[in-house]
Amino acid sequence: MKNIVTIGGGTGTSQILRGLKWNLDVDIVSIVTVTDDGGSSGILREDFNILPPGDIRNNILALAEQETFLTKLLKFRFNEGFLKNHNLGNIILLALTRINGNNFPLAIKTLSEALKIKGRVFPASLDSLKLVAELDDGEIIFGETSIVLKNKNIKRIWLDGNAEAFDESVMAIQKADIIIFGPGSLYTSIIPNILVDGIRNAINLCKAKKVYIANIMTQPGETTNYSLKDHVQELENYLGEELDYIIANESNLPYEIIQRYQKMGSIPVKLDMEEDRRVVVSDLVYIINDEEPKIRHDPKKTSELILKCVQ
Repeated sequence: MKNIVTIGGGTGTSQILRGLKWNLDVDIVSIVTVTDDGGSSGILREDFNILPPGDIRNNILALAEQETFLTKLLKFRFNEGFLKNHNLGNIILLALTRINGNNFPLAIKTLSEALKIKGRVFPASLDSLKLVAELDDGEIIFGETSIVLKNKNIKRIWLDGNAEAFDESVMAIQKADIIIFGPGSLYTSIIPNILVDGIRNAINLCKAKKVYIANIMTQPGETTNYSLKDHVQELENYLGEELDYIIANESNLPYEIIQRYQKMGSIPVKLDMEEDRRVVVSDLVYIINDEEPKIRHDPKKTSELILKCVQ
């Protein structure tokens, strides 16, 4: 039985969790960033003084034993009225937090047990955290959403105030055989976890294999024009150590999808570490045919490749 810890945010990490959960020989812990201040999570965080629930809800649903009426219900997003843009799962986590005496970890545990998830989901910290960035032009920006909206190169990021790691997150890292970073937003989903006091130290001290799953596309407002090497160097800079494996996509994307992403300022991440033996490339793309096609990591292919690398 391998102990696997994923470190990241919502959409990217959840794709990997969907693949890993079917392997009977792994125990999964997902450690999730709590700096989100946008959308439904940001509103609930501001109005009710709770940790942002969105990324945590995403990962809980990804680990659910099976797709049921309840999981579909928890994904529902309101499109009108005072609940517009709120996700029902976020509101349920808020309600469970209040029912359990404002105990957010217990709310996560309660929902996880109701869905019989294949693993556990922990926040990186129980502190209300605000992300701060210094841009290349010297401007200081507070708040994850504001940082991305500036759409400028980021020089460095840090957390405003003290941030103590959630004890169970640290213990999970200490027991880990494999630690997976990403995929997901480099500066707003992955690195914020490392900035929490105790998280990086636990990662550095543990003997787990460290695996980075690189994004398929660059992200406007965060990693514009970043190559694979740029992503890796920045992550290793904040980690203070080298990664053991770097997994990247090498498949060709449909031209019409690339065009649509280019209009949003996003391009495929350039592979420029071909001679680095740590780099493992494969066709990892999964196209979600939603209202508009979205590029994601294929859960099955990616999780199988991770386990093959570290076996």
